[in-house]
Amino acid sequence: RFFEEGLDSLSLESRYTRFGQGISHLSAKELDYLSDVDQLTHVAWGAALDGDIAGVGRYIALQDQCPEVAVTVLDDFQKMGIGPVLFSALAAVARHDGHHELCFEATEDNAAVQKLLSTYELSPIVMDGSIDRRVRTSDVPAHPLDSEFVRVIEEVRASR
Repeated sequence: RFFEEGLDSLSLESRYTRFGQGISHLSAKELDYLSDVDQLTHVAWGAALDGDIAGVGRYIALQDQCPEVAVTVLDDFQKMGIGPVLFSALAAVARHDGHHELCFEATEDNAAVQKLLSTYELSPIVMDGSIDRRVRTSDVPAHPLDSEFVRVIEEVRASR
């Protein structure tokens, strides 16, 4: 239900920049994929503001592959700095877990990704209208809450 409500609150443009198409619903397989979070190979952080769900960031680390990262901020909460904090939390946990890179793909016109890349002084690699990029976790500056991000994820992992 969380994912369905979140999707409903995204504009068509936001759906396009997140999924590469303006989808109207998630299939049962997609819902299973997004909700099967073990906090080891599929790490996810949620963000809330004043009790409202604001966004989610995740990476999925398949064996011998660069962890694929995605961040989605709901339209009402965009341009408030939530996306970069979610990305920083993911990078902190990835570094802690020994991942040296995070990979992502985004549409070429995704302004949020363009801004994130410029923050780290990286140029987008554009192929066939998509940004395809690897970011070294060592290039992501430490966030003041890095140790807290790691502490929380370790607590969650220990409680499983």
